Amino acid sequence: MAKFEKFDPQKQIRGLAQAAWQILAEELVRDGKMPSLDRVVTAIGETRQKYRPRILAARQMGFDFD
Repeated sequence: MAKFEKFDPQKQIRGLAQAAWQILAEELVRDGKMPSLDRVVTAIGETRQKYRPRILAARQMGFDFD
């Protein structure tokens, strides 16, 4: 006799919601309305490369950014 998992509607709804968000994100990227993850990561890397030395220098001078 086969054993079945207990049906958890919350788990099913979460899975469907995640799938819907994934589809929406893919459509937005494809339509050019949202940047791809690669473009976002590249922009973050460029920004960090540009501003990290400036932030570290300012902290050494006593500025606090927190």
